[in-house]
Amino acid sequence: MRAARAPKENDEPLSAEAEARLAEIVERVLSLHRKSTAQVFELGECLAEAKSVQPQKRFGRWLKDNFRYSVRSAWNFISVHERLSDHRERLEKHAIGSTALIELAKAEPDQIETVLDLYDEGKSLKPAEIKALVGKKDETEANADPRQMGGKSGLQKMAATKLKMSTAELNRLIAAVLVGVEEAIARHESGKRIVMAALAADVEINARHASDLFKDILAPLVAVQHMPKANLEHERFGLETGWGAVQHSLYRLGGVGSWPVRDEMEKWVIEVAHPALRFAVHGEPYVANTPSAAAPVMEVAKTESDVTKNDHIVVEKEAKADETTPGISDAELDATLNSLMATSKTPAEARMSL
Repeated sequence: MRAARAPKENDEPLSAEAEARLAEIVERVLSLHRKSTAQVFELGECLAEAKSVQPQKRFGRWLKDNFRYSVRSAWNFISVHERLSDHRERLEKHAIGSTALIELAKAEPDQIETVLDLYDEGKSLKPAEIKALVGKKDETEANADPRQMGGKSGLQKMAATKLKMSTAELNRLIAAVLVGVEEAIARHESGKRIVMAALAADVEINARHASDLFKDILAPLVAVQHMPKANLEHERFGLETGWGAVQHSLYRLGGVGSWPVRDEMEKWVIEVAHPALRFAVHGEPYVANTPSAAAPVMEVAKTESDVTKNDHIVVEKEAKADETTPGISDAELDATLNSLMATSKTPAEARMSL
């Protein structure tokens, strides 16, 4: 069973499940009057979900057909939900209006704290005053090296700078991996088999680097079970979730040495990796596949220096098998490839897992 994806074009129908959920969202949004801070947050949450269950280009038409919100207005409310949720309780306590919330959502983390501190002190700030506070920049601070800025604001500045740069690079790398995967799938859809050597050349390095960035940005560090004194490890998200599938797909695509035989790998690329990457790049819904279609437990991806001569032999032989008519059956060929891949690993590598 192939993982479900949102349609690519505006005019293609949505799934019955998506249509039903959008109808529920419309009903809920129409009942909200933005009279309270809580309702503004709920509106942003509803619009964020509506955006995620349909193609991006369809979102504007959906807004126009059901409400009087422009795409820009919708994004303002979504921004309140996404950027201020951690402060929701304090904001609701002070009954902040929608216009003020929208202005505050544009602020940097330290500026948000400054505004909230003013509210906690009993000051009443108008939207224009918040806008002025948010827009006010200390020229010296703006030009300062974040590595030389101490205190909480310095820590936040360092974290924000790193997150911005790393997220942009992660998006670029995942998009590049998707291009390589879709080129391979286009070959499959034309009636040919995916050439694993070509796929490896297109995606392996980008996927490996994206996997490292994914862990650095998104995966929390957690304690190792039954080993409380061990170093922390990055959490592995469940494969039934969209980002869990992305995490697994990047990791597996980044380690040619751990790829299974061609038939299994081809099936996994089509049914798991492709929809997971489209989820990450285009925001298309990812629906967990059946257990039989899910890929096996991740093995440790090799770094470039770990790729052995035998790994290259496997890829080279697989390329020839893809491009020429084999003199043996597919079953025999896959058995041979499986044997080669098994011998390319040391016993220690075979036992290692992420």
